[in-house]
Amino acid sequence: MTSVVLRYLFVVLLFLSLPLQANDSRINVDIRGIDDKMAQTLKNGLTIEQQKNSERLNPRYVEKLYQGGLESLQQMLTVYGYYSPKIEGQLASVDNSWKVDYQIELGRPVKLEQVDLQITGEAKDDPEFEKLVEDFALESGQQLNHQQYESAKKSILRLAASRGYFDGKLTRSEVKVYPDKYSANVYLYYDSGVRYHFGQIHYPDTVIGQRLLLKLQPIEPGDAYTDSDVLAMRNNLSNSGYFDSVSVRAEREQREDGQVPLSVSLNEKPKHLYTAGIGYGTDTGARLALGWENRYINDRGHRLNADARLSQVANSLSADYVMPFWSETINTVGFNTEYKQQDTDTSESQSFAVGSYYKRQRFGWDETGSLKLLQEDFDVSDDSDSALLLIPGISWSRSWADNTLYTRHGGRLSLSLSGASEALLSDVTFGQIVVRGKYIRSIGENSRIITRAAIGATEVSDFEQLPPSLRFFAGGDNSIRGFDYQSLGPEGDDGEVEGGRYLAVGSLEYENMFLGDWGGAVFTDFGNAYNSFSDPIEYSVGVGVRWRSPVGLIRVDIAKALSEADESIALHIVIGPDL
Repeated sequence: MTSVVLRYLFVVLLFLSLPLQANDSRINVDIRGIDDKMAQTLKNGLTIEQQKNSERLNPRYVEKLYQGGLESLQQMLTVYGYYSPKIEGQLASVDNSWKVDYQIELGRPVKLEQVDLQITGEAKDDPEFEKLVEDFALESGQQLNHQQYESAKKSILRLAASRGYFDGKLTRSEVKVYPDKYSANVYLYYDSGVRYHFGQIHYPDTVIGQRLLLKLQPIEPGDAYTDSDVLAMRNNLSNSGYFDSVSVRAEREQREDGQVPLSVSLNEKPKHLYTAGIGYGTDTGARLALGWENRYINDRGHRLNADARLSQVANSLSADYVMPFWSETINTVGFNTEYKQQDTDTSESQSFAVGSYYKRQRFGWDETGSLKLLQEDFDVSDDSDSALLLIPGISWSRSWADNTLYTRHGGRLSLSLSGASEALLSDVTFGQIVVRGKYIRSIGENSRIITRAAIGATEVSDFEQLPPSLRFFAGGDNSIRGFDYQSLGPEGDDGEVEGGRYLAVGSLEYENMFLGDWGGAVFTDFGNAYNSFSDPIEYSVGVGVRWRSPVGLIRVDIAKALSEADESIALHIVIGPDL
């Protein structure tokens, strides 16, 4: 009995071992004589490659797969225009595995002799179709490639669909190949039919009124259809700040009489938004920010927001009433008010301001015009005074970046002009211009050069009456590292810094991210605030650590002032995007 059981157990174990042995079998396929990219593409398309780990592998099945590979290669090479290649193969068995070698000699390729592209219907006179015909991807003399042919054919259909030719069709799409002549002809005939126009636009009931929706709508019923206009409309609605999600869809199945309706779906954001944040910067110390926004006060989309910003150096309370989408030329009009208290090493001030502003785009620049009534009480150096100023101002700014959080190539440039006159509710007359810029350029994969500069000038009737918020100071995280915040500038009679009429500061920095999201930097900062450009230039050097964190780039810098020997080494910490 025992011997019978043992024999039975032996048979079962032998049976169970057979699939395991088959599963351990391997096929190694190698294709030679062509470039690596084509060889890999062909290899991936072979059944013998796809079945290399099959449990069915045995000598007979492998031989069948190998022979099928010869036929498949012959067929696949026609896609690239090779209709008469020479293919030789070899199959060898080694230790329960197989080695397959295919040697390919491509031979002479088939080339396009004629490309017959014909566009009929309304698309024939469409400038975009005229451009497509002029720059068509296929032309006589090219090597035949069926993938390129399919791509070129799809480009016609994509363009037609994107420009409203919804009834269009290819009446002929054919490639005639003459292998014995190594030539081929392509025939692509497209009949577009009529071009559809935008029909009725269907909006759901929403918190903002029809008047504002029409301002966000870049199209009118009756305009010729384009996908780009539909996308622009979706982006306008998404960027308006009122909606969490937006869908704009052309109802093609409902098209009739040359028109296609649009259906808009909107998911509104909550009416109230509350924000809070904490942070730290060596200029400001610990800081806290609290905010509240009413996103839609009325159906015209007016907004109201209030902010409180508290730190060891400055505290402020502000409110802003915003009227967006004011007109076709002016994006936003707003009214604001702010109370601010600041206490730095060089000055103390309390100010209250009320004003209005507008924002618009002009020649690719963001333009902001403002009018502000400022009341500021201040102590700076040996000046203690109060000033009332009515300040009109205008500024232009522009930013560009490949990535706003961590920029490898980008920059920012701004120009601002402001002033006041004793003839118009002001205690002092002044005019001021400030230019600021920053430029970032990558070097290789992991390095960047970062430069920044700021230049300003003020003409004023009585400098002692000019509030410190309008004077120029230097020093700090975003000015000249190695010096305390606003600690540099001309000094008063008491030897304390009182600020200057002019500003000129700059920085040059090299950064290398040598360990993933971690890296280091070396830099030099230079410049000063001046009353005369013959005043001394301050400068510093330093090193820093960089971390690309989920909340933005964190910069920790150690800087040493070289122009002031008694200045100690300063620590600077900044968190936030590059621009």
